[in-house]
Amino acid sequence: MKKILLIIALASTSVAVNAQTSKELYQKARTAMLQGDLDNAALNYNALLKQDPDNIDALNDYCYLLVLEKQYPKAIELGKQMIAKPKADFQSYQTLGLAYKGKGDYKEAEALYKDGLKKFAEVGILYNEYGELFAMQNKFSDAIVQWEAGIKADPNYSKNYYNAAMYYSKVQEDLFWTIQYGEIFINLESYSDHTALIKVKLLDAYKKLFTGDKLDKLVSNPANTPFQKAWYQNISLASSLSKGGIDAEVLGAIRTRFILNWFYTKQNEATPFHLFDHHQYMIKEGFFDAYNQWIFGEASNPQFYQMWLNTHAKELSFFKVYQQNKLYNQPSGEYYK
Repeated sequence: MKKILLIIALASTSVAVNAQTSKELYQKARTAMLQGDLDNAALNYNALLKQDPDNIDALNDYCYLLVLEKQYPKAIELGKQMIAKPKADFQSYQTLGLAYKGKGDYKEAEALYKDGLKKFAEVGILYNEYGELFAMQNKFSDAIVQWEAGIKADPNYSKNYYNAAMYYSKVQEDLFWTIQYGEIFINLESYSDHTALIKVKLLDAYKKLFTGDKLDKLVSNPANTPFQKAWYQNISLASSLSKGGIDAEVLGAIRTRFILNWFYTKQNEATPFHLFDHHQYMIKEGFFDAYNQWIFGEASNPQFYQMWLNTHAKELSFFKVYQQNKLYNQPSGEYYK
């Protein structure tokens, strides 16, 4: 009798699952996956894919679930089927790439990214993943090529800026691009562990810039692009402010003078750069100091930063409202590398 009841119960469950629409099954699977219930997520994705085997969203999610479970061979098998589908998207390539990297199949992953970028040449995440594939193999000169290509192709995807800034700060000491890419990154991705790390890198880069005769050498470097040359020349006009050392207040003053001169000399017309437009707007609105404290304050002097927060509540409030309501948007066509 118990055996009969069990068979009936299982049959009832099967009927109930089959009676659900693809949309309902996807929502259940997605919810379970987000809650970390991977077993139930897999059950619902499998049921859905029996009904709708070409559902690209479900295929992407299920392949990623297999990656999370480190079932790389199974994820690769599914991923190959997935990218052969007419509706395969960039996420299909991204997820299969994660499976290849997890398994250590770097050659296959490289071929995959090359193929994916032929189809999705403006998708920054694929350049980023491709670059990280090279970085995993310590091929950093190949990695930066992909991150730079990603910045040029998709200027509002943040991770390429992060990886490029880290590369220029650690692998190839390039203060200029550490500063530019690092600051764009923290405006695109303002609150994450990576943001806090890049703030430290920015402060360190400015300290190195104003140490000894470093800036003089950089100003006269014949390899400078016109954009770099103009930036170094303008920043050097305020270098005397750094004599007593570099902190958030000093950098606020240096950077304010830089922006005023950049626009006064109409350099913004020769090389438009939205980051500097962003600075100019905050200077006009009176919260550029709050912005500089947000970047450099805690990394420079945590105790002074806390004191500053306690005495500049109104200025900080204006900046926070602006930051949360005005999304930073880096335009295409402002790539000067």
